[in-house]
Amino acid sequence: MANYKRIENAVNRFITGDCENVMKRLPAESVDFVLTSPPYADKRDYGLLDGMISPDDYVDWFMPKGKQIYRVLKENGSFILNISDKVVDGFQHLYVFELLLKLCKETGFHLVRDYIWYNPATPPNVYSRGGYGRTKKSHEYCFWLAKGDTWKFALDPIRKPYSKDMEKYLQGQGKGNRNQNTRPSTHNFDCEKVWADNGGSDPGSVIEIANTSSNDLFMKLCKEQGIAHPARFPEKLAEFFILSGTDENDIVLDPFSGSGTTAAAAKKHNRRWIGIDANADYCRLATARLLQEQKQEGQ
Repeated sequence: MANYKRIENAVNRFITGDCENVMKRLPAESVDFVLTSPPYADKRDYGLLDGMISPDDYVDWFMPKGKQIYRVLKENGSFILNISDKVVDGFQHLYVFELLLKLCKETGFHLVRDYIWYNPATPPNVYSRGGYGRTKKSHEYCFWLAKGDTWKFALDPIRKPYSKDMEKYLQGQGKGNRNQNTRPSTHNFDCEKVWADNGGSDPGSVIEIANTSSNDLFMKLCKEQGIAHPARFPEKLAEFFILSGTDENDIVLDPFSGSGTTAAAAKKHNRRWIGIDANADYCRLATARLLQEQKQEGQ
């Protein structure tokens, strides 16, 4: 069994094993940031005997892992949990919200912001027919949780390009004051005011990223070796949180590393990383993915 008493022994590698047990071997307060997307409840096969977790059992299954995440995080560290729910017996199950409450009330995390990842490429499904009393679900949750009272956050790396209207305000060409514009809000669009140029706008809490071509290289490797991987989130989603919540050389941990997307995004932006997955095939292919990406970049 590998020795991870020094966190450097675990950095920049994929570790095969149950993430709870592996994290127990990591030093306390040794990780700057955790970003992960755990297995979906009851509907994904991750090639493991315990890969299918019932919604009713999900909270109890995850909580011991959440406590280890809390333990290994530094005091100013953050934990990003990307998770989705499902309909059970005709109604949306509450395990996502039950888990969030327990992570905060029992483990000690603080909820910084609830983000919505909107995937406009969500294909039509059984709900799109209209016979089940709801629309298709085209979003997942990304909960930003902090361990302590302060946490790292940088807005500039994730700013969105300004709209054409906003560019007019930056040039002092607004639409007039409140007397000239009847608006639902009380914002003053004074045409003489020159708005500050911050290099882009605040992206808000809805992240729109189409999950269409994520992990192309990894999927090619899977097909070549006859290995299926059921769920992948886009690298741009990982980049959104890594760029805003970490500094260069910080350690980013993904306890359910799967295809290695978190590691790839961390490496790309000069962060150190640790990936853990119980499926040895995923760890092997994720390692091959990063090596091939490195060759393609000519590094």
